[in-house]
Amino acid sequence: MKKFLSLLFVASRLTAFAQEPADTAIVPETDPTILFFQQGEKVIDPAKTLLVTKARKTFSLKKFTETELSDYADHVLADLDDDGKKELLLYDFTGGAHCCDEVYIFKNTVPGKYQHVAKLFAGNTIITADKQFVFNFYEHFGYFFTCFACAYTDTTDEAPLEVRSIHLKYTKGKLSVVKGDQELRSAINDNLGKLGEQPYEVLEDEISFDNGLRKEVALNLAVFYYSFGKSLPATKQLFDKYYKFPDARKVWAAFVKNLQEVRTNNDF
Repeated sequence: MKKFLSLLFVASRLTAFAQEPADTAIVPETDPTILFFQQGEKVIDPAKTLLVTKARKTFSLKKFTETELSDYADHVLADLDDDGKKELLLYDFTGGAHCCDEVYIFKNTVPGKYQHVAKLFAGNTIITADKQFVFNFYEHFGYFFTCFACAYTDTTDEAPLEVRSIHLKYTKGKLSVVKGDQELRSAINDNLGKLGEQPYEVLEDEISFDNGLRKEVALNLAVFYYSFGKSLPATKQLFDKYYKFPDARKVWAAFVKNLQEVRTNNDF
């Protein structure tokens, strides 16, 4: 059963592709995170490999995988920072609607023993070819004043750019955010400026949905917060500059609450 579920999940992560004529061969591209775990080095004896969790509890890799993770769990050994020492990474998919990739990183302390250093929790975390992590905030802000599938759309040539993700890198036992550059800063300012110029959409009650504009604002703010020093005052200043709508106080409070959930569930 476990093998069947794992294969089913891998199939679900294949990139969707359009139907083509029968004489056209198309091979779907597999999710790079799935490939990273499928093709990487495995622990020889999971029952004798020890993990020390964030809560300072000790498990064997075998027991931790079987009791703490789902049927989709996998692991791999990889030298994330090219220092000659391989980290142990665990992958899990929590299941449920719109959810959720978990990636655990353990550093090697003594032979056969690994210590927790970081965890990522997001709707879709990509591990790149150069062993960086692309962390997408959409899962955490999916229901931000709108439905999960609702997204702000603009079909004009001047539409805001999609800004939803940050890059993370592992160095010296720590997972850290790759600092944003001036191009990213300019894109976020430009996006927020365009969003702030849109018509105000009144929400009649607490369960009403907007057209995704507030969520788009929140995603840009989350990327700014993490990419430029994790300064809440600087993020609030940016919000105040562009979001002039009557519900600004309510939207900012909701953003801070969601941001705290990101901080609680992730180690970066």
